[in-house]
Amino acid sequence: MRTSAHPAPESVLIVDDEPSLRTILSFIVQRTGAVPVLAPDAATARQLAAKHTFACALIDKNLPGENGLEFLKWLRTVQPGCNALIVTAYGNVDSAIEALRLGAFDYLLKPFEVDALAHRLKLALEQYRMRQEHERMQAMLVQADRMASLGLLAAGVVHEVNTPLAYVLSNLDWLEEELPSVRQALQRHSREGLGPELAALAARMQSVENTLRDIRDGAERVRDIARDVKAFARNPDDSSMLVDLREVLDAALKMALVHIRYRARVVRDYQDVPLVRANEARLAQVFLNLVVNAAQAIPEDGCEHEIRVRLWTGPNGEACAEVGDTGVGIPAENMPHLFEPFFTTKPSGEGTGLGLFICKSILETFDGSITVDSRPGEGTTFRLALPPHVSASRAAMPLEEPAIAAAQ
Repeated sequence: MRTSAHPAPESVLIVDDEPSLRTILSFIVQRTGAVPVLAPDAATARQLAAKHTFACALIDKNLPGENGLEFLKWLRTVQPGCNALIVTAYGNVDSAIEALRLGAFDYLLKPFEVDALAHRLKLALEQYRMRQEHERMQAMLVQADRMASLGLLAAGVVHEVNTPLAYVLSNLDWLEEELPSVRQALQRHSREGLGPELAALAARMQSVENTLRDIRDGAERVRDIARDVKAFARNPDDSSMLVDLREVLDAALKMALVHIRYRARVVRDYQDVPLVRANEARLAQVFLNLVVNAAQAIPEDGCEHEIRVRLWTGPNGEACAEVGDTGVGIPAENMPHLFEPFFTTKPSGEGTGLGLFICKSILETFDGSITVDSRPGEGTTFRLALPPHVSASRAAMPLEEPAIAAAQ
């Protein structure tokens, strides 16, 4: 999926044995936009904290049974990110110091002003959000570093694969040249009456030639994959060049085959497009992201779905591309946020929320643009436009084919 809803409001744990004060504290929490969760004692609060994550906690120091500072000490061990505010009518310097030593965010005395407590609670919530965002960005940076390392690894693997692959292909070339002459010699000797064994051997040689052709097809496929991986793993700082969008889009479809194969068929419509001056690896990243997103937006419901890719020349001569799907579509409320960084609905650990943001940034680097049109339940279409470098274009070539064939 390519979108996300806004995060749910944070929850604030209120631990106080006075019902009237719990009501007041609940009202203050609601004013800050958070959700209050009430507990009359530490035992109930422990049960709640064991099941739910809280951004903040408002804790009465003098609770029946386990007191507020003892509960704070336990809470800091199970939810260290929770900002706790101690509220008490019997405070002193020593208890305040002890609360702060245990990790309390703030210490307030009753009676308190509603606005003052609301202000301090807002500060605690804001710090919690900033910490969460910092942790999220750190995770994104770690993931980006892993992907960069993976790119270097892929480039190294491709380099190592190319050497033995070139050896295999050169030897296949030699065999394809030698075997037909051997077979023809056997057939000639067979016609000259040198025995039926030679005729049988000639037939077997024909089978060997057919098998070698199949081996060559597989080896050439490996070579093509290695070339495509090398293009994607290339240093993104490489200088711009003249790029044919058709070749880049075809390479993206090949790389995304594992995502497309059992979800949809690819429908191609390639019309005349001018070459563009851009970075091939960066554009490959854009198309791969869009194609994979399209595949992931298609449910595995047994229905026949399509991923449509188009190329055409725009009214002002620009090179235009389109990647569309017949998937679940995007809710209207998410449309304004599609290209925001860290915006995703994918489960934690699966999506970074950076894909579309990076796509837009890459296209803008080359004076291009990207727009989106989507209807829930009908699918989504992304359209790209890049300024032309030359007017020459490739011949129009509309195609419609199954996904597995389209990516070969």
